[in-house]
Amino acid sequence: MAFRVEFSELAAGKFRKLDKAARERIAAKLRRTAEDPAHHLSRLSSVEAYKLRVGDYRVIIDAEWGGKILYVVMLGHRSTSGR
Repeated sequence: MAFRVEFSELAAGKFRKLDKAARERIAAKLRRTAEDPAHHLSRLSSVEAYKLRVGDYRVIIDAEWGGKILYVVMLGHRSTSGR
């Protein structure tokens, strides 16, 4: 069973402001990640969260493994999103 993907208000707002091509790439990558999160996600060292790289964009995800939820906390262009 695939994980469910949810967005924070901040991430949803940033997602809506992206151009259509970037939104489609990120949505497609999130669908693939929901099928097998352990394969696609990389753990962040500074906080208990995960990152997903989608081209020039970085998506920060909080994973609830027991509840099978991927919560998109933040997303942004790699040049401006903090590491």
